Amino acid sequence: MHRDDALHADAVQAALAEVIAVPDRPSLAALARRLPLIIDDTFLVAAQAALAEATGQTAAVLRERLQWLSEIQRGAEQDVPAALEALAAARDMEDLRNLVDRWPWVVTGSFVEMIDQLAQQLFDAGERDAASSLRQRLVGLAQLRAQRESWIESPQARAVFAFLNAEDDAAALAAFQTHRELLSHAEAQRTLDDVLQGGDPESQQRLERRRELLRYLRGEEQSR
Repeated sequence: MHRDDALHADAVQAALAEVIAVPDRPSLAALARRLPLIIDDTFLVAAQAALAEATGQTAAVLRERLQWLSEIQRGAEQDVPAALEALAAARDMEDLRNLVDRWPWVVTGSFVEMIDQLAQQLFDAGERDAASSLRQRLVGLAQLRAQRESWIESPQARAVFAFLNAEDDAAALAAFQTHRELLSHAEAQRTLDDVLQGGDPESQQRLERRRELLRYLRGEEQSR
């Protein structure tokens, strides 16, 4: 198996575990912003295959999550025109990062395939510079996707998600104690503060509570 294929397969399995672990729909919507892979058609096919083999409570949970993901995916489609406009205006990697921060699903295969088809149409129409420019942006999006998929497999990502997805503050405290070394690091706080976004108001409130709790726990840890 090619290394990139193996990386993607590992990322899909890690993402599947995260999808099953989230407690409710707002948390799943927040996860979709942090990990847009889960509304990619490739992931949804893999999740359907996993559902076919699942039994009991796991099957019931995964079936419900897949229904929610389909609804989230349809909602994202409404923002496609604005995302296309922003992509065309992107001048450098920083602009692309801002684009991905606002619409994380632009790194998914379905969106990338649409852009690739648009670039081919421009090329066939003689607009070779415009086609080349779009394809350069696709290279940048591919790099950002690889970075996100690599991060989701890291021990720190697992620790951050365990803390963020904890059912309540007591469970979050237990997650902090389990992953103390990783969550005490400034990078974990930066991820919660600057990288992760909650999406809908309920998810954002949950994220804000976890940000404040982690800040408090890290302060207590450093004062010892």
